[in-house]
Amino acid sequence: MIISAHQPAYNPWLGFIHKILLSDIFVVMDDVQYEKNSFINRNKILQNSSEVMLSIPVKMKNYQSKTLRDMLVVDQRWKTKHLKSIEQSYRKSKNYDQIFPIVEKIYQLESEHLIDYTNEYLNLIVNYLSIETKIIYASSLNIEVKKLDYVCDMVRKLDGSLFVFGKQGKDYADVEYLELKGIKSYFQDYQHPSYMQLSKKFHPYMGILDLLFNEDKQDVKSIILNNNITKNKLEL
Repeated sequence: MIISAHQPAYNPWLGFIHKILLSDIFVVMDDVQYEKNSFINRNKILQNSSEVMLSIPVKMKNYQSKTLRDMLVVDQRWKTKHLKSIEQSYRKSKNYDQIFPIVEKIYQLESEHLIDYTNEYLNLIVNYLSIETKIIYASSLNIEVKKLDYVCDMVRKLDGSLFVFGKQGKDYADVEYLELKGIKSYFQDYQHPSYMQLSKKFHPYMGILDLLFNEDKQDVKSIILNNNITKNKLEL
């Protein structure tokens, strides 16, 4: 059983989706602390060949003592701005009529919780691409330990045998310690693909919306996996 995990993400980048596609179970880490300047509440879209960062404003007071599921948005005004920016950026894309109505529903939410918006983005992607990976939330696992033991307890509770780390996992993951716990490790090194954009120059590391608006639904998974390891190879 292959397990991976990541903090929730707003309009996540393609490497986030690749990690999901590698896994039998993907864990949304909603029980960890919010990180400043991360991509939990922000990511880029492409507008007139320029990169535009869309950020959800969050209440930062005492954030060090809160988990991600407790983080609140400042107000509701950002939603109108974000949706208008998305509309202006992609109204000439070939999939606009198909994708925009789906995305629009996310911004009709009336929640104060940041995670409700990141969850809706994740639901959009999983449903639209018919991804079969099981999605669960770390808060449901009642993990009480920290750091690498957090991973070990997660994998143990999910009967996993292999955990997919991000590339930076090499900086802190003790492979020998994990092996003693019966857990194999894989460190993702995502190679970003090229695809059609509304720009003469290709811009990598956009949020997945850019890909969904510009490429046919049946091609999206293969684009994300292009020149990257697949789940079948990881299982060998």
